[in-house]
Amino acid sequence: MRDYEFYYTQDGSIGLYSYTDSDVYHSKYGALTEAWEKFVIPSGLEKLINTKKHINILDVCYGVGYNTKALMSFVINKNEKFLKRKNFLKKFFEKFKNKKDSNDKYNESIDNNNTLGYNEELSIYTDSNNVDNLSDYNIDCLEINNELVKLSPFLKTVFTPQEIYTKIVPKIFDCFETYWIIRKKLSKFTLKIALRNRKKITELLDLKYNNDYDLLNSNYKINKYVNYILVNKLLDKYKEDYIDEELKNKFADSLNRRFFDKACIKYAKFYQNFKYNLMYKVNLFAFLHNIYYRYFSIRYKKIDFEATEKLFNIKFMINDARKSILDINKQYDLIFLDAFTYSKAPELWSVEFIGELYKRLSPRGLLLTYSNSALVRNTLLENNFYLGKIIDEKTGKSIGTIAAKDKAMIKEPLSTYEIGLCNTKSGIPYHDPGLCRDRDYILSLREYDFKTSDLMTATQYMRTRINKKEDKHE
Repeated sequence: MRDYEFYYTQDGSIGLYSYTDSDVYHSKYGALTEAWEKFVIPSGLEKLINTKKHINILDVCYGVGYNTKALMSFVINKNEKFLKRKNFLKKFFEKFKNKKDSNDKYNESIDNNNTLGYNEELSIYTDSNNVDNLSDYNIDCLEINNELVKLSPFLKTVFTPQEIYTKIVPKIFDCFETYWIIRKKLSKFTLKIALRNRKKITELLDLKYNNDYDLLNSNYKINKYVNYILVNKLLDKYKEDYIDEELKNKFADSLNRRFFDKACIKYAKFYQNFKYNLMYKVNLFAFLHNIYYRYFSIRYKKIDFEATEKLFNIKFMINDARKSILDINKQYDLIFLDAFTYSKAPELWSVEFIGELYKRLSPRGLLLTYSNSALVRNTLLENNFYLGKIIDEKTGKSIGTIAAKDKAMIKEPLSTYEIGLCNTKSGIPYHDPGLCRDRDYILSLREYDFKTSDLMTATQYMRTRINKKEDKHE
């Protein structure tokens, strides 16, 4: 594994910091919040659920899976009433009632000369007892880091201390600011004494629980079933090699142990051991496994786990995303482009790679990314995308970019000013001929284009536009 460190972000989800790249993989303000607000909510998924039977999603740079987990949680929450477990008597009476109702409708349609009632409005949710009527979700996840994918189901999502304590003693946080000031000064003093010691991630990112947490949406949570479904899908992929010695050591590491869900780890170990080691030996284990598998959590017993799992077909492609994308021959309704920052992973923001994503986006599909940069937006424009902004409802500011082949799919198009920025030196894109060049080559190629370009800089452009009336409202 690369030189990563886990830390809790300010919404209680776990982020990753890379010392190798000196950068975070997730926003310190909330890894899970970012997944919901920049990808799932603006994706128009709710509309897709009601209009399409088969929905294809591509998650570029799966990482530890927050975007996929948030999407799955959204789907489960929306379909909860159709997934509820029913007891035998309730099923029997509902079946009897539905049969009686259908006979009444049939007789009524004959009386009205409307054979079988074909003029009635149809819906994919015609029978709430039949899960097969629900939409199914084919999610392809691209990721180069094998270990992050394996670890993804086991990361906790917890309440931050602020969320807990503000319900008990709201004024206790008046002293938090003083605490963090003192701690920050002490850490600086310690670093002067022992320069070889690596900064703790909390000091490095200046993490603290601030009073803005109450503005976060409490619905941004991972459904309990999601991680168990991911475990099953990963067991199907890795089989008996899933929970290997390396992963066991990671779970046992005292520094990382607090970030992992023990119940989920036990479930994965039990299921792997049963399926690949014990199943052919002792029939008794089949019965025990069935109980554990079906009823592993009393708190979530109201939803049928097996029915929920059937909604998702998840495929993990562990390779350089540039190679994986060339092996894909399908079109997607949604593409989540959540690659590492473009200065650190330019190969996933190049004109050529984005062009491959364009080919695989359906005519009315959407591509979403967290980036607002002129470089990324210009790369999308060069591939004939129509662009819009992802707007933060709380602040009204742009927090990402949305792209489509169909202009009608864009609700908040870029302003004239923002499009102008794309045509400055800042918007000069990366190129990766053949989708096989290394990072240094791609960076040097853009640096040469930047130095030889006669375009104005972003600063020059802003100065020329600063007094124009149309820009003051953009």
